[in-house]
Amino acid sequence: MAAGNEKMVGMDTPLLIFLHGPGQSPPAWQEVVGAINPDQAMVAPWLKGLKPTEHSGFDIDQAVEAVFDVMEARGATRADLVGYSLGGLVAARVAIAHPDRIGHLVLIATPLIPDRATLNRQRRLVKLTPAGLFRGVDKEHILTALDALALAGLGIDPAAIRTPLLAIASEDDPASRQSAEEFARLANATTRYLPSTGDLLKTHGPQLAQLISDFCADFLDPK
Repeated sequence: MAAGNEKMVGMDTPLLIFLHGPGQSPPAWQEVVGAINPDQAMVAPWLKGLKPTEHSGFDIDQAVEAVFDVMEARGATRADLVGYSLGGLVAARVAIAHPDRIGHLVLIATPLIPDRATLNRQRRLVKLTPAGLFRGVDKEHILTALDALALAGLGIDPAAIRTPLLAIASEDDPASRQSAEEFARLANATTRYLPSTGDLLKTHGPQLAQLISDFCADFLDPK
């Protein structure tokens, strides 16, 4: 089940959609969503192909189409997207495909050029970890997501992003910083850096909520 409030949106009111990363599930956004104006319609769905009950594998084009399915189900003609890592790559693809339907784009720790050495280390760690230690996610789906992350960025052209873009990265991760700087150079992105060597959603939930709210202030601020 997707996380978020169940509020339907008006035809002209953007829906705020959160897309998780590999090894995560929709509740990973709990601290971020909980710190945003509750009057805003929000949803954090599973990335298509990564839900434990799905067995078709991950396909980024299908994941992109599933975002539009979420919008249709919630009655939204426009949305603002927030994506973490692989979810950020899906969000960028959505914005490139239909810029007229996306108002703002926030990419968190999203690799423009995947760091294959890091992904390989993560994959080895996941394979060595007992399946019972993963909560809310399936071990094989995590491996599938990491494989997808290694490939998905190759099809992203930042220069094709026309949506206002905020790129958030860890200031302690050179690869994360480099990707944010490239988004700034090629897509005119606004950049923000947070001190962290781990999962930014776990270490900076409320701060991320504030950055998102400030960037999307035209619809997130209470009227």
